[in-house]
Amino acid sequence: MKKFHKLIGLVLSITLMTLISGCGGGDDTTSTPTGTLSLSMTDAPPQLGEGVEEVNIAVIGIEYNYEGTWTNADDFEPQTFNLLDLRDGKSLHLGDMVLPAGHYQEIRFKLAAPTKDSEVKSNPDCNITYADGSSVPLFVPSGGQSGYKGKGAFDITADAKIAVTADFDLYKSIVVTGKSTNNTKYILKPVIRLVVTELSGTINGTVVDVADYSDSLVVYSYRSGEYDEEIEINEVDGIYFPNSVSAGDVNMSDGNFTLAFLGEGNYSLITAHYIGDAFNGVVDQEDNVEVFKGQATLVDINTSDTP
Repeated sequence: MKKFHKLIGLVLSITLMTLISGCGGGDDTTSTPTGTLSLSMTDAPPQLGEGVEEVNIAVIGIEYNYEGTWTNADDFEPQTFNLLDLRDGKSLHLGDMVLPAGHYQEIRFKLAAPTKDSEVKSNPDCNITYADGSSVPLFVPSGGQSGYKGKGAFDITADAKIAVTADFDLYKSIVVTGKSTNNTKYILKPVIRLVVTELSGTINGTVVDVADYSDSLVVYSYRSGEYDEEIEINEVDGIYFPNSVSAGDVNMSDGNFTLAFLGEGNYSLITAHYIGDAFNGVVDQEDNVEVFKGQATLVDINTSDTP
């Protein structure tokens, strides 16, 4: 497994189940119809350093952008949870929120987290905890004040139902600062995308020759034609494959991996090998992998077949 100071293998997916019910309130036909946002969170299997048992996040507020105005969802109740409890398709219901019917492109998540050392004791809920009981804080600049946006278009329609999934991609969201263990800080800058759940699908794959590799493999998904080898295999701001849609760790025991909540379409899968905390190269590229809404696509990857 890669060491935590190169934490780029965490993928987090946030599931937003948007249940719509038409209502106008009494006999006033001019009022805005509303729907209910039933919000849940899920996590894809992350790649972590040895001894990490918890990655704790506290969401203290949800805001939605309606007709250009950010509005606080007053009926959301703050929750703290361990992301590692939400792997393998498990999810956590965060609450139901009533909001106006209409077109949405953003939701904002406000986190309770320290922005600097002096705030660690008063904001203890955003951290990484190890098996020996020790922990280190996850600093989230402006996470409580301005929050972090999930972007992607969806519609809430009166008398209808829609589910939206936000992919909270920690492969791209951890920034490590400091040149030594004593002054290292882990900064969380979330990258979040929204996708309509009923229009998304899953890739369930197997690296059949996984036994040929040591340490770890990660599979990255790209929209067809968007993978540029010369760019993506190089580290950019501490992150590999920054333009990937999603990523999943390969189970080094059986070779299985899952890429969930992908929009319908054609993808390329890039399998990368890591030794310790070092990127060791791309070992396979599978093109023309079709994802269909509401379905799981099965893929076998045999790296020995790669030209």
